[in-house]
Amino acid sequence: MSFPSTTLPIGFDEATLQQLTAGLTDRQLLWLSGYLYGRVGTDATPAAAPNPAATASAPTLTILYGSQTGNSKKAAGIVAEAARKRGLTATVRDMNDYPTKDLKTEQQLLVVVSTQGEGDPPIAAEELHQFLLSTRAPKLPELRFAVLALGDKSYLQFCQTGFEFDQRLAELGAKRLLERVDCDVEFEAEARHWAEQVLSLIAESAPQVVAPAPVAANAQGKPVALQALVGGAEVELEEQVEYSSRNPFEAELLEKIQLNGRGSTKETYHLEFSLAGSGIQYEAGDALMVQPHNRPGLVQEVLAAARLDATAPVRLETSELDLTTALTERLELSVVTRDVLERYAALAPQYPKLRQILADKAQLPAYLYGRDVADLLQEFPVELSGQQLAAVLRPLPARAYSIASSLLAHPEEVHLTVGAVRYQSNGRHKHGACSSFQADQLHIGDTARVWVDRNEYFKLPQDPSTDIIMVGAGTGVAPFRAFVEERAETGATGQNWLVFGNPHFTTDFLYQTEWLQHLKRGTLHQLDVAFSRDQQEKIYIQHRLLQQSRRLYDQLENGATFYVCGDKNRMAADVQRALLTVIAQESGQGEAYAADYLKQLRKSRRYLEDVY
Repeated sequence: MSFPSTTLPIGFDEATLQQLTAGLTDRQLLWLSGYLYGRVGTDATPAAAPNPAATASAPTLTILYGSQTGNSKKAAGIVAEAARKRGLTATVRDMNDYPTKDLKTEQQLLVVVSTQGEGDPPIAAEELHQFLLSTRAPKLPELRFAVLALGDKSYLQFCQTGFEFDQRLAELGAKRLLERVDCDVEFEAEARHWAEQVLSLIAESAPQVVAPAPVAANAQGKPVALQALVGGAEVELEEQVEYSSRNPFEAELLEKIQLNGRGSTKETYHLEFSLAGSGIQYEAGDALMVQPHNRPGLVQEVLAAARLDATAPVRLETSELDLTTALTERLELSVVTRDVLERYAALAPQYPKLRQILADKAQLPAYLYGRDVADLLQEFPVELSGQQLAAVLRPLPARAYSIASSLLAHPEEVHLTVGAVRYQSNGRHKHGACSSFQADQLHIGDTARVWVDRNEYFKLPQDPSTDIIMVGAGTGVAPFRAFVEERAETGATGQNWLVFGNPHFTTDFLYQTEWLQHLKRGTLHQLDVAFSRDQQEKIYIQHRLLQQSRRLYDQLENGATFYVCGDKNRMAADVQRALLTVIAQESGQGEAYAADYLKQLRKSRRYLEDVY
């Protein structure tokens, strides 16, 4: 398809435009024309567009985010769009690129930051977080601020990083615009409400401005009922549905294969879901959110322990359900979190032990570990109604799974690699809520409620000639299957090196045939494996990295990107220690140099983790 001759912006010629749109269908080109039409006059970044009516005397507003997977960036985009609609001029900045010296010049600062695991700041926020908590941080008496904290209530140090930013800014003399808000995994609605509250306060003190006209794109750039001029006629384009926790897509299961051989101690499944007709797009490195149902057996155990009628009516938000449906589809049963225990303790004053457990921060993690709702109800039985039980429990959250496929290689499909979690605790058999749902309850032809969770940072390099080093154990290999498929489809020239570990070669070499085919075709250039239990001395992936230390360091020196996926506390920590050893040894400059080298890799996003 040729384009009419026209004057394009500097650095963007007609050949580039044709290359970018090559292979698009007429319908896709029509959609793109409408999308670009809707973007005219808007900024492609989450930053709110300046309003010409704003006066120079208006205090500056900065929205500063610290994100690991992109959720805080999304929330910052929500806030920026709300600011734009109010006619407020705002600048959105990433903590990863934020000079600490700029802090003392800020006038109004909205901080949006997530917490990783048990209280750690995201990598992007580490440097600013460390500076802010140090004695070098400046006094900030002229600053007005507010903090939106993102986290996960299944962790005890829920929203700890947001708490520390909020507390420290106040200690430095800054004035709170609004009390800190802590968001659980479903953060969008709370982010919008917080934005409206804090921006109302800011708008009250800002000069009168004229609110800008609505544009045909939302904060994430998703098209909504766009209009375009095509062939001189105005055409209404079809609205694109956005799938989320509030509006999941019912994806049909096309294939389900157990990847482990007979006799394995692991139970790993490869699942293929259809996205046909959804319009869902994803990139290698993204995650798929899967909304599970609780196991029928666990639902029955909870009902029995609570001595409640399975058909008792329960109201959740605006829905009237029977208790069995609520416990199966809407409420978390497989884990007990601190907030659940606090609400339950309030209904059980006859058990002082519950308050003792909650008060003892050292004892609390040990108590919660491996316990489910049935355990709690059996250990501390109380008389309560179905509605009271529902009020105690937290909503059943979806679980995120690293996508194991490239959309280019598998159009209208998404693949997952799922390890079934099964264990014994407190004298009962336990099952991971979502992994057992997929392993035991989903059969070919069934549907699961899904949507894509964008991982902004765990992505392939933009330059296809960049080498990549992928390190993963067990199901941590999933995103690397997607990476190699994607690079094979796009013809990327960079070297692809995979380091994979699992217990046994004969039973646990996940996707073995595919890796060997990629090696044969030249789309995988190096494969190192560590099967820990196949010899007397255990060998793990970190040992393979140490054995390949010269190659590893050379590739890093040549600009390679290093990826880690898998267990955060053991595997990822061991890999990081091995990498530090390699850098110190091969550079000849010692541990301090290695630590700074790794810090720079992280800051430049060449050391990327997808850990859990």
